Amino acid sequence: MPHELSVSLRLTILISCILLTSCAKNVDSLPLNEQAINLPSRFETDLDKDEYRSPLEVLDFSEIAPGMKIVDILGGGGYYSELFNHIVGKSGHVYLQNNSLFLRFSKDEMVQRLKNNRLVNVTRLDSEYSDMKLPDKTDIIFLGLSYHDFFVQRSDPIITAVPKDFYSQIKASLKPHGIIIIIDHAAALNTGISMTSKLHRIDEDWVIMSMLDNGFQLVETLETLRNPDDNYSLKIWNPDVYHMTDRFIHKYKLIEK
Repeated sequence: MPHELSVSLRLTILISCILLTSCAKNVDSLPLNEQAINLPSRFETDLDKDEYRSPLEVLDFSEIAPGMKIVDILGGGGYYSELFNHIVGKSGHVYLQNNSLFLRFSKDEMVQRLKNNRLVNVTRLDSEYSDMKLPDKTDIIFLGLSYHDFFVQRSDPIITAVPKDFYSQIKASLKPHGIIIIIDHAAALNTGISMTSKLHRIDEDWVIMSMLDNGFQLVETLETLRNPDDNYSLKIWNPDVYHMTDRFIHKYKLIEK
């Protein structure tokens, strides 16, 4: 009986190894962005988020490539940074930036994601709005659902951004003609930034004009996460719209340095 169990166990291990090897080979044969999505090392919680974040479409749109320097601003637990880590490779680098406010709810996930040098091409960057300590010569700055936070008014000045300082910092960080990707929750038209503090939403047209006024030109949009049936009067965490808000995705190019 012990011998039979031993043989069965060895057979199970052998089959598992074959399956894992096969999966690895299949992932390696995929285009780079698809590899990042299909890595077996990704967290189960990230796979759940894929359903409402459409990461492959976002990666294709962002045009992140090997060797690039990426800054994931207010990147929280690092969902996107992990994908970027695989794509930029050893010749590139990713900076996962958070301030003290975002660390309150994302630190545990981020620490777990980065521990034991798990993401070799990612550097944790803790910094406040007033001085984000962004690296220079950045190819792409990525703001995944966090652009509106720079216009939220809070009682604590440390976690309340000064917009003009935000724009000057990202311009200083980017290479000439560098790219900014913005994904955010849409507010009702003609509301400007009046809903950022109340609902954590922002008027898409206002974003376009504000970016242009500060030296960035809109070059492309992606409709993957649009939801015309969204209720723009609800806060983004309301159960009726949670993970289903109307989200715009913009690509901007720096037109002045």
